[in-house]
Amino acid sequence: MLKNFPTDRQHITVLILISVTAFLCSVIFSSDIDMFNFQHDAFEQGQWYRLVTHAFWHTNTNHFLLNISGILLLWALHGEYYNYHNVLGVIVFGILISGIMVWCFSPNINHYVGLSATLHGLFVWGACYDIIKQRRSGWLLLIGLFIKLIQEQLFEDTITAELINASVATMAHIYGALAGACYFLLEQKWSRQTRRDRFNN
Repeated sequence: MLKNFPTDRQHITVLILISVTAFLCSVIFSSDIDMFNFQHDAFEQGQWYRLVTHAFWHTNTNHFLLNISGILLLWALHGEYYNYHNVLGVIVFGILISGIMVWCFSPNINHYVGLSATLHGLFVWGACYDIIKQRRSGWLLLIGLFIKLIQEQLFEDTITAELINASVATMAHIYGALAGACYFLLEQKWSRQTRRDRFNN
């Protein structure tokens, strides 16, 4: 059944580690959420670890399961592009950049947790790889995401908010998507520079 899916270790190892970490934080250590979620005041007082830890805690089990479902969907879509380095890079970059942008540009988002912003970045990164592989699906996915992000700004998602028992941090989704695009561009620039250096040597 799974033979058509990217099941090599390099395609799934990082995603499994991220999922297990999120499970431990969100389900086993859920009571510690206030110590590790993103809070502007706490961050400004020097608790910088919250830039990373906020991504692994979730408001409730539904929130956790939604994000894990997102990981599975992205793996099914673009897992063939994943390896140990690039998928870890785009996830960590997405967590950090989306958190920094929430701190800089969204003071109204004071309590913020979850992987959804980072997953938007991973989605964009994978769609960009579709495009350079000359797959039309890449453009369709980016257009669909653009429509989704605009819709989130215009209409409140009350269904998801009730499900996760919290307001949806829609601006964080935009920040995550931008982080994914930036990581892809930086990665491509680095790759071209590396090839150029090898050629010159």
